[in-house]
Amino acid sequence: MALRGKLILSGAFAGLILVTGCSPLEDANNGKGYAGKADTPAFETGGGQYTAGGFKAGDKESWQETLNVRAKAQNEYVRTGDSAKAQ
Repeated sequence: MALRGKLILSGAFAGLILVTGCSPLEDANNGKGYAGKADTPAFETGGGQYTAGGFKAGDKESWQETLNVRAKAQNEYVRTGDSAKAQ
């Protein structure tokens, strides 16, 4: 009798898990599609207080140059003066 009760209880629990797992998820923005920011290139979204020194918003070349300068400054071989390994 105890085994039958455990079997029924485990079956009910498995059914509950199955029903819960297969139910549809709630839509966070009520089906209005993507609610994030507009997709614009990184070099066009400049300006404001977080802009790097030589970067001008909308100028792709200055944006790329700013990124290159930043990457070179983070290169450990360049920072320590070991220019043979910096290539």
